Amino acid sequence: METNNSPERRGLWLWAIFSTVLLFIMEFVLFAAFIPTAWADYVARFEHQSLYAWHLDATATAIIERGQAWYAALFVHTGIAPWTYELFAPRDDIQPGLGFERMAHLPLWDWLRGRLDVIWGAVALALQRLALLTAWWPFFLLAVLGAIADGLVRRRIRAHGFHHSSPLAHRIGMGGLLILSIGVLVLLLAPLPLPAVGVPVLALLTAFLSGLAASQTQSRV
Repeated sequence: METNNSPERRGLWLWAIFSTVLLFIMEFVLFAAFIPTAWADYVARFEHQSLYAWHLDATATAIIERGQAWYAALFVHTGIAPWTYELFAPRDDIQPGLGFERMAHLPLWDWLRGRLDVIWGAVALALQRLALLTAWWPFFLLAVLGAIADGLVRRRIRAHGFHHSSPLAHRIGMGGLLILSIGVLVLLLAPLPLPAVGVPVLALLTAFLSGLAASQTQSRV
């Protein structure tokens, strides 16, 4: 029987961490080099409209303002975002970074400015998506805890009926939760228009996999 500290389980988690970091790096490269500014603007507009379509106006506004506040606190007030523009994409009202003064009027700067707009816009949108997730946390909590409780009850009933738990079903549940977690992290920066209704669907899918894993957990002897 595998233990929680088995080499296979440790290898699985190491692979998950490595693949998540690699996907994040690839997404940033994708944003920096290939995503058109017009498409990035469309994604932002779509999600803004989706928020208001699936939430009350006050709730949608609060989610957007929370994401903007997080972005300002993390990247604007700290000077990180302004510094990148000063160094790589100076405008008439921004002095170019040290050593770049003679290159400030080359066409390269316009391209770099557009790339920075896309990258920082993606970061701001990722924080808005995170704010949407946190707004649904009570539903997430109730759905997942309810599913786990139901799964444990079904597990107890199965044990009294002398039915064995399925290791395969348990692996599917746990593996699905792991893949779902990685997918959520990757989708935070994905250059895709994500509807706001996807969050409650995500909660229900998480609850289903949690209940499946709980109901098929093998008894410890």
